[in-house]
Amino acid sequence: MARETIETTLGAIWIEDLSSGEMRIWWPYESRVGELAIGVLEGKARWHPKSKGWYVAAARRAEIYEELTAL
Repeated sequence: MARETIETTLGAIWIEDLSSGEMRIWWPYESRVGELAIGVLEGKARWHPKSKGWYVAAARRAEIYEELTAL
């Protein structure tokens, strides 16, 4: 599983490519970047409360990655 950090002007976003093809996304608790990232992810990804991460289907990975790197 590959992990990467996206550095934005408001803080870091961490992504992880999962063996299922999905991409997991999370950021530090109470980070300012969270509000912007949620705006990108809502309706396009699913929130998993136990892992406190957002999961993006493989088919939307490139689209979401591009939007997050633009923050």
